[in-house]
Amino acid sequence: MQTSVFNALENAYEQGRFPQMLLLDGQMGIGKKLIAMNLAKMLCKHSSESIIWLTPIDGKAEERDTPAKIDLKVAELSQKFMQNPFHTGYITESAIISVGMVEHLLKNFELKAGGNRAVLITNADLMNENAANKLLKTFEDVPPNTYFILTANSRHSLLPTVRSRSTCFSIPFLSNGEITEILKTYGYSTPTEDILEFASGSAGKAMLAIDSNYSALKEKITVYASHALKGDASAAILYAQSIEKDANIAAFFLEGLALHLLKTYGSQCSTHIQSINFLLRAMLAKKFTVEHAIQNMALRLAQKAI
Repeated sequence: MQTSVFNALENAYEQGRFPQMLLLDGQMGIGKKLIAMNLAKMLCKHSSESIIWLTPIDGKAEERDTPAKIDLKVAELSQKFMQNPFHTGYITESAIISVGMVEHLLKNFELKAGGNRAVLITNADLMNENAANKLLKTFEDVPPNTYFILTANSRHSLLPTVRSRSTCFSIPFLSNGEITEILKTYGYSTPTEDILEFASGSAGKAMLAIDSNYSALKEKITVYASHALKGDASAAILYAQSIEKDANIAAFFLEGLALHLLKTYGSQCSTHIQSINFLLRAMLAKKFTVEHAIQNMALRLAQKAI
């Protein structure tokens, strides 16, 4: 399916219709970066220009506004993306694209391009509003022979003004067969059924699940849910203390809990699924700690037992 998107855009380029502003959106870990990189290579095949990267970085504000540190961190991340464009663990929760990073990027446009110039902006939905507004003037009047390729989990998380200037392509979910082949290509073992079920069409999510030993975590989810649904929240909370206090692990725990409840109870657990979605968002926004999110969920399960 991803090949068909690339082929359509390759045909557009050959016919002189390739958009100067392209946005690829879809679930994380499905190959948006791979398509973007391959398109950039195609665009710059006969150009002396190097591909320009802009990707979210973490650290203190001053580090995101210091040119040398921006170059170093973006170079490190782009190298990782080239080694494995499906992996979703390279961008941290605190990473953003700041206005200082955009200003640094735009200095590249002060020099005349020696052929086509491709700019990859990955995870563009992590660009803050000031940074997006700073780019708008360039997006409104893209320089000749310059192509912006943006990736995002959802086009709707970008400013409407950015969306309206972009040609958007939604990248489809991967089949289980495609995920299995991709994992083999990048040195992973054949995924189990529970990993494929958890991945829900994302090779990157499957990779993280294997890295985080999701199969063992799934067993803990079953015990935790059993305690809580019997009304014994304290036993569930006590048991959950053995779970690693890491945001990725906790997110996997809550997502796995949602799958467990859906498989076991179906539509009866809709209230619990809403609670899980709320806690996931709150935890990723750092309004809840990992421990508070899991404790809070145990209480909700116990109070509204199925």
